[in-house]
Amino acid sequence: MTIILLIVILVIIVVGFFLVKRCRQRVNRGIEISVYRNKEGRMYGYSITGHHGEYGSDIVCAGVSVLAQTTLKGLGEHFMRLNNISEDTSEELSEYLKYKVAPGDLQVRLMGAPDNITDALLETMLIGLYDIYENCIQENDLDGVHIYEIQQDQEV
Repeated sequence: MTIILLIVILVIIVVGFFLVKRCRQRVNRGIEISVYRNKEGRMYGYSITGHHGEYGSDIVCAGVSVLAQTTLKGLGEHFMRLNNISEDTSEELSEYLKYKVAPGDLQVRLMGAPDNITDALLETMLIGLYDIYENCIQENDLDGVHIYEIQQDQEV
């Protein structure tokens, strides 16, 4: 009887360990945002990695995603209009804008020099991201969002 009780306790501990480990994998430790500026201080790209909270139910993650992806779409629309690119030939867009979109990973780079419209789009996104960041700080959510502004020569 004692052996059966020990086996049941051991099974409960092992199952509990795997459930806790799985939950920790689903609740991540924050979002890292890197903003890239050229030597003139103009933004030419950004990357956003990680996740905040439980998948599918976190307002912080949703807010960051909406800002970042809407900015990407705005940049694409700007370059398509500026260079007379139709949606049928949108692969030509890669001459002006490189991007990667995957779960927990968004990377965006302008392939040429920033202009006034790209500045407005990117700086507006950054204002929104800082608003989310400051809200996380006020809520004592120190693992929420981290923003890094990196100044370097533009990679083309």
